[in-house]
Amino acid sequence: MKKIFNCLVVFVFVLFAISTKAFADCTFDVDGRTITFVDDEFRFYENSVELTQEEVQAIFPEYKIVTISDFDKNRKYKMKNSLFGKKKLLILNDRNRTFHLFYVYPISARDAYKDKKAGEIKSLITVYGKKNVRIKHSGGDEFEIVVK
Repeated sequence: MKKIFNCLVVFVFVLFAISTKAFADCTFDVDGRTITFVDDEFRFYENSVELTQEEVQAIFPEYKIVTISDFDKNRKYKMKNSLFGKKKLLILNDRNRTFHLFYVYPISARDAYKDKKAGEIKSLITVYGKKNVRIKHSGGDEFEIVVK
């Protein structure tokens, strides 16, 4: 009886994980192409094939692409911005790590894609003035964009 209960718990957990993963992904259309952003990976896909940095840049021309490898060993990325300026960044994952339950803080730095019903693209960021931005997990793991 205990084995059946354990199997049932595992089965429910797997179903929940699969449904949550599918629900968390953001899918949108660009020029007749269906693009998917997987928020746990900070990566874009078309037909299950990962898009290159150049292809992503063509979709988001107004954003500067910053890859995870651009962050230093202390997980900081340094950039310049004027006091009243704003810069748009798109964080892409070029490493073998995941970003499950990572969010951008402050909330005002979270940017939205033009198609609001597509879902949230967590890695779109707008840096306002001299305010630092953090991409962090509630467990304490974080990346920081330091503005000078």
